[in-house]
Amino acid sequence: MFTPNDLIEIAAKMEKNGQAIYLEAQKKVNSRTLKSLLLWMADEEAAHREWFLEQKDSLGSSGAHTDLETMLPDVIKEMMGDKTLSLDDVDFSQIRSASDMLDTFVTFENDTILFYEFLQAFIQDTQALAGLEKIIKEEKKHVEKLTEMIQAISSKKISEQAFLF
Repeated sequence: MFTPNDLIEIAAKMEKNGQAIYLEAQKKVNSRTLKSLLLWMADEEAAHREWFLEQKDSLGSSGAHTDLETMLPDVIKEMMGDKTLSLDDVDFSQIRSASDMLDTFVTFENDTILFYEFLQAFIQDTQALAGLEKIIKEEKKHVEKLTEMIQAISSKKISEQAFLF
């Protein structure tokens, strides 16, 4: 049985894993601009994780445990444990271009947004819901920044060589 707190734990784990991925990617770029953007994204993921951990107990405080297992699609069930949405199956050692890496990040961010939009249905507290909506907006901003980076590479404003592979 999954509870709303289980979903919060999954979200916190996703943010922690996202932070780790962005920090690792930041080490592999030689452009100060890209390093700065990836570090900013890692910091955002850390802040999101802290927010989720602060919310954890408030969702289950009513004592009512909702049986969410039948409502969760298989992709979300698979996130339990150490798994995240789309990054588990990525072999980062095989990514050879900045565009491919950034596309991977966009996919992760979009999957995260979908999960958080799903999570909204289980939050009744208006303050917590407003906080989650803020995080969703920030995740969408991440997608915009990553997309801008991809477009800059495509238009040759940033070289693929800005990344070390």
